[in-house]
Amino acid sequence: MGGMSALAPYIDSLPTDLRTRDRRVSPLAGTSDERRRELCGPNVIVRWAFYLSLFCIPFAYVSLPGTGGRLTILRLLQVLILCAVVSQPRVCIRFVPTALFWFFAYCVARIIAGLWLSPELRSQWLPSTLSLLQYALPWVWIMFNVLQFPDMRHKALWALIWGCFLCALLHIVGIGVVSLAGLEGRSSVFGENANTVGATYAVALTVLVGLGMFKDVRLRQRVLLFLMFGAVAIGLAKTGSRSAVLILAMGISVVIFYGRAFGGKSKRLALAAAIGIILAGVVWQIPTVIERFQQVSSSAELRKREGRVRMAPVLWEIFLRSPIYGSGPDDYSVELTRRAMPYLLREHRLISAHNLALMLLAETGIIGFVLFACGVRPSLTGAWRARLSPCGSLPLALLVSLVIAGLTVSQPGHYLVFWFAMAYGLAGRS
Repeated sequence: MGGMSALAPYIDSLPTDLRTRDRRVSPLAGTSDERRRELCGPNVIVRWAFYLSLFCIPFAYVSLPGTGGRLTILRLLQVLILCAVVSQPRVCIRFVPTALFWFFAYCVARIIAGLWLSPELRSQWLPSTLSLLQYALPWVWIMFNVLQFPDMRHKALWALIWGCFLCALLHIVGIGVVSLAGLEGRSSVFGENANTVGATYAVALTVLVGLGMFKDVRLRQRVLLFLMFGAVAIGLAKTGSRSAVLILAMGISVVIFYGRAFGGKSKRLALAAAIGIILAGVVWQIPTVIERFQQVSSSAELRKREGRVRMAPVLWEIFLRSPIYGSGPDDYSVELTRRAMPYLLREHRLISAHNLALMLLAETGIIGFVLFACGVRPSLTGAWRARLSPCGSLPLALLVSLVIAGLTVSQPGHYLVFWFAMAYGLAGRS
């Protein structure tokens, strides 16, 4: 005690920062009440803007009655998200992921290529590019920041699957359904492209599998998840989308075989068997997807008439003509339709690439492809690092399935679920 008394004058003479450097001080100490609320989590406006933006993914392009198609749910979501940013900017836009700069550079490159190489098609490529700049990329920015709060990642998944579940129920009962020509029983909903709807359903089904494998899910919740899985699977079967089936198969495979954070191998295999039984029952009742796969595998003559078989060589030839900067946005569509599916020209319709990688190469060449790929790379690495975290392999499953589909049979760059997967992967990195 005498020694401590002797050191007291020396301690009192030290600077304040040295005397207190070893004390553990709360990061919230000394901050205002408003600052504390911002650090604790999103406020009500931010949360509901976040939930509704995910819930409304299947309904984003639905027009409100009496507006003549000028006012869609997507426009209302933009206003709500803007209000969320204004109400709590530190939560919504505090961090800027590197991927956004690459995607922004790709959009700029696409606009420059369009003005230079295909200005006569401005009415086609400019709206799609502006859609990325006005909604998709800001949405990814905000979602990335909100997903930094751990409880928001779990709730985001529930918001998405509830929206897809409602859309599937409406699809099943026939509300907003549009029958598609070419195959009996194939349909879409709310005027959206069947492949887009199918991909949204496939992502929702993958999320349902991941949620069912979480360790803290109760028995009643698991039963609800299986019921939702069956309804959404029926909706996917009605779309007849082959690319959606491949996205689903790849997504579930990644969740099952790389989901060590979800539990043991026996548990995962048992869940895979249950999923297989449900999907087999759905396909047996609604064989639309199987019939479409048979068009490719049944005979050589049918394969020749299958448009997608002839698309890839045509797109590759277009790319080789101008490999550095491409031929311009949407400039490939007329030639692709004429050579792959000429009967659509008589109906005054054009076909899209159905292959994201070849579309990037044909439109903007190696420059555009590299810029877009550099934007995808941080999300993939983040999803890979997150595979052993509490969210398991789910971010990896969502992103890998959509990226592989984009390299082979699909064009997911215009799917809102693709940008959700991108934000989820970026958040997994942190």
